[in-house]
Amino acid sequence: MNNPNTTEKDNFRLESGVIKRQSYLLPGALVTTLFFLWGFSYGLLDTLNKHFRNVLGISTTETTYMQVAYFGAYFVMSIPASILSKRFGYKRTIILGLALYVIGALCFYPSAVNLSFGGFVASLFVIATGLATLENCANAYITIIGSRKNVSLRINIAQGFNGLASCVAPIVASYAFFGGSEDTTNNNLDSVKWTYIGVACGVFCIAVLFCFTKIPEVDEEAIIVEEAKLSGEVARRPSLLSPHLLLGALAQFMYTGAQVCVASLFMFYSNEVGRFPDSRGSILLSVGQACFTVGRFVAAILLKKYRAEYLMSFFALAAIVANIFVIAMKTTATTYALIVIMFFESIMFPTIFALATRDLGRNHKRGSALVIMGVSGGAVLPPVQAVIHDKVNINISFVIPLIAFVAVFFYSIMGSKWIRYVVEDLSVNADTMSQESKKKYVDNPSNNTTGSST
Repeated sequence: MNNPNTTEKDNFRLESGVIKRQSYLLPGALVTTLFFLWGFSYGLLDTLNKHFRNVLGISTTETTYMQVAYFGAYFVMSIPASILSKRFGYKRTIILGLALYVIGALCFYPSAVNLSFGGFVASLFVIATGLATLENCANAYITIIGSRKNVSLRINIAQGFNGLASCVAPIVASYAFFGGSEDTTNNNLDSVKWTYIGVACGVFCIAVLFCFTKIPEVDEEAIIVEEAKLSGEVARRPSLLSPHLLLGALAQFMYTGAQVCVASLFMFYSNEVGRFPDSRGSILLSVGQACFTVGRFVAAILLKKYRAEYLMSFFALAAIVANIFVIAMKTTATTYALIVIMFFESIMFPTIFALATRDLGRNHKRGSALVIMGVSGGAVLPPVQAVIHDKVNINISFVIPLIAFVAVFFYSIMGSKWIRYVVEDLSVNADTMSQESKKKYVDNPSNNTTGSST
């Protein structure tokens, strides 16, 4: 490095032409547990929709208020979370996110006792502010603690644990909320309050582990400069106004909306079209989440051979075809097409995140926040789909995720390749990169390149 004072912070050194970085095995493994936490929370949310409708007698549209609160919190909290992580570091910000998760989960108890749907919505909002904080930290951290060329592979593996939790949660919900294999839905919310008390205890234990574990900071821009020195390339950083980042945030918005649409109305579709009881629908949803998890690990294997954007375009196209069947057909077997969609949507979130935030350097935390804000699509698209379901029918409502998957397809083949770089050579201007007033951007797309940025 040009600046000797950054050696300890950057956590790597250059020896005989090879970059030597410290081991991130333990902190990386601990951060990966966070992916399981929000996957489990999300998996419970999908099943709570139907349970609250059964117990509280609310409409399909009203059940989506939980999605609005849950995913709307990502829009509210993502930027503050990035500011906090930049100011206080990953470790303290992660602990804050876990604390919010615990507080929100504990608030389920009084909400269940009073049968207050508004209380549940507020509790979910608190949980989701914690999850938004965790997602900003965990996704950003996993993408920068290893080789830049394996970013998509690494985050897909980590996100696989998210899918695993989403698979386990509906099984837990099937027994806790719907009485297992028999369709004997509980007429109270006692099971809900005790389930979330258990969740709060588990999350608290993980927070304690983080308090006693070192989570080292990483300077991605320094790594970019050093790797550029070895390869002979010019070290450059995309701007925060780069189309690949902004369109990536939009693609994430559309994808998350589609994912939540499919999962939140899965049991409604399985009941109205497939004629399955709720207990059976919950198990099928769990099978879908299992396929989602398998899809992430399959994608991780395929990413060793194929470029991330090409593989995602294939998965998006397959999801589009399956979604068309869901809209057009009205047979019992059509429910299984939803499971097919869940398999092929598996690659989208982590790959969009990796493509949109690649090589952002010192802007990585801010850029990550923009992409995580896209998760708020889960607050916007499901209510639209629910209204179509209530006013028309369940089949036509799946036009909404279809449009979203088309948007992801176009991002994978075009939007992810449109990168706008900062003019300066980072290796030359390493000591003055923090001077925002000296930034100049490339306005001519013909001067931009994408091949070396991944």
